[in-house]
Amino acid sequence: MELSKIGERKIVEMITKKFGIPMDDCALIDFDEQYLIITTDMVYEKTHFPEGAKPYQKGWYAIAVNLSDIASKGGIPMVFDVAIGMPREYKISSLKELINGMEDCMKEYGGNLIGGDTKETDFLTMAVTAIGKVPKDEFMPRKGIKIGNAVYVTGNLGKEASLYKNDFDKLLLVKPRIREGRFLARTKYVTSCMDLSDGLASSLYQLSKINNVGFRIYEDMLPLSEEALKMKKPVQFALYHGGDFELLFTLPEEKGKIIEKRIDAHKIGYVIKDKKILLIKNGKKMRIENKGYEHFKS
Repeated sequence: MELSKIGERKIVEMITKKFGIPMDDCALIDFDEQYLIITTDMVYEKTHFPEGAKPYQKGWYAIAVNLSDIASKGGIPMVFDVAIGMPREYKISSLKELINGMEDCMKEYGGNLIGGDTKETDFLTMAVTAIGKVPKDEFMPRKGIKIGNAVYVTGNLGKEASLYKNDFDKLLLVKPRIREGRFLARTKYVTSCMDLSDGLASSLYQLSKINNVGFRIYEDMLPLSEEALKMKKPVQFALYHGGDFELLFTLPEEKGKIIEKRIDAHKIGYVIKDKKILLIKNGKKMRIENKGYEHFKS
């Protein structure tokens, strides 16, 4: 059987089960009163970047997507290790732009480059490892949801629609929610949190499996991006397209108003006992499909 038959999530599940690794956005290392949190994300020119994207945007994106994982755990960014593969005909000027994008993202959100590797490859490929830290009592795992919790997202959804308008800045100059993640972590209200890189529907299904719960999501509560609202089916972009890099989190409903006063966050539904992922539209229930962007699949 080929990998295309099972997709990225089954591949990850196979590896994590073999080595006993918890399914979460970051790995943990016990370090006195804190956890060191570690994440690695690889970006590849042919699958992650639209034709015409600038080296600066690619450099920023490679750092930002790792910062999004750090943010989802309430972490403080510390350092990055970056491996870059490039064709031998890659322009020096393009490399300088790439590095500038990386540097500017670090300056904006935290962390420093401490090392890495370079190799010759057919297409630009970047593998970034980010290390952060978080006090143990502020760490926000994926597992811990309670029935009746409110479901929230930061920012707005469906930003991948900007790809169809050739607005690559909005798509690639990702704004990782480090500040929001730290605020949520300090409140200690959050019962689960993960980033939304693979899309809302896919993320809900992942949380459902880990926590043995379901979700009731309300269409009219979804905070749709300006880009999505210009499309024929904006809700489809919010549910099934990746690339939002927002935070998806749950917490007791009575704590929601406190959160909303401090950060850009929106309640979109509730946790339910029945293990179904439902969309409520005009009072009618519809099943949200378990789909979203997934490597190795068509």
